[in-house]
Amino acid sequence: MRKPFSVLLAEDDVALRRCLAEVLAANGWSVYSVGTGPDAVALARQVPLDFSLLDMHLPGMTGIEVYRAIARENGPLPWILMSGQATREDTALAFALGAHTFLRKPLHLTALRTCLAELIQRHFGGPALGPPTLPPF
Repeated sequence: MRKPFSVLLAEDDVALRRCLAEVLAANGWSVYSVGTGPDAVALARQVPLDFSLLDMHLPGMTGIEVYRAIARENGPLPWILMSGQATREDTALAFALGAHTFLRKPLHLTALRTCLAELIQRHFGGPALGPPTLPPF
């Protein structure tokens, strides 16, 4: 059996970060959650990661800047950008840098489930570990 995925979650909204961490952990994944861009980059230096969910507007750095810093040091990894305020230019740049998808906030659980399943299928060749359904927010 494959080891659980190691996931970086960078989200500055504490309540949303807790909810997302719970949803991701319910799949049996190791979730490393932080609230700032610099903390996300520092964590990526210490922990091997499989993929990340990055908020666009983090204190200290944007999600795109976080992705670039991680990719520069560790090589590219699959990522999802989340935002309620990203511009078209931000979204286009994220896709040009290889973002798996962009999720608009407020997040919808169905969209999150779908894009996580697609990310895992595309980048890891199989279904997600853990229960077949994720718990509601």
